[in-house]
Amino acid sequence: MITSEQLKRIVNSNIRKRELPVNKLTVKTFEDGLRIWNDVDILNFFENKAMKWQPKHDVAIFIPCSAWKPYFYSMSHKNGYLKVLISYIDVIDLFVVSEPMAIVPYCYSDEYPVKNYDYNPNQFFIGKLSNPLVRQALNIFIERLSRWISKYHKQYSKRILILPKSWHLKVFLKVLLRSNISSEDYHILSLCGRSFQSTETLTKQIKLCF
Repeated sequence: MITSEQLKRIVNSNIRKRELPVNKLTVKTFEDGLRIWNDVDILNFFENKAMKWQPKHDVAIFIPCSAWKPYFYSMSHKNGYLKVLISYIDVIDLFVVSEPMAIVPYCYSDEYPVKNYDYNPNQFFIGKLSNPLVRQALNIFIERLSRWISKYHKQYSKRILILPKSWHLKVFLKVLLRSNISSEDYHILSLCGRSFQSTETLTKQIKLCF
């Protein structure tokens, strides 16, 4: 489990490390992209960690996953999302929206299986929904995220989405619709390019939420 103090040190350092994905959690085909959702370790994490999360603060912020694991060493997180959010890290609950994890409380991002999967949505999701296997995987994604949101939505007084419009935001909005929750209950922040290119814009937007 990674702490907020460790995240602060990482964001302020020049260190980057990478964990290699394990073979069974590496999606190389559309069949893998469906199978991985029911992998025993993925399911165990969702049921016993994500679904048993104990909120620590009143503010929930949701950001996307990254190809580089652990997330906090990726350029998009270290130089983007975390750089913007680090001054708030002690007063927020930070979550990652991810395939195939569904939802990851950030404190678990240095643990297996979160740091050891490889699932590229550009290759196996975005623009591929005509494939029945992809639609099945998307349905699982939406169902699990809906379960989590339905349980935890009311436990937060403030909810902030920092998700790319091209994919994760679309999925999240589908989840809210399915869960009969208004998107107006969420502050939706806009990215101007990639996260590490949007820090100034995001910093201004996040200030308005507090």
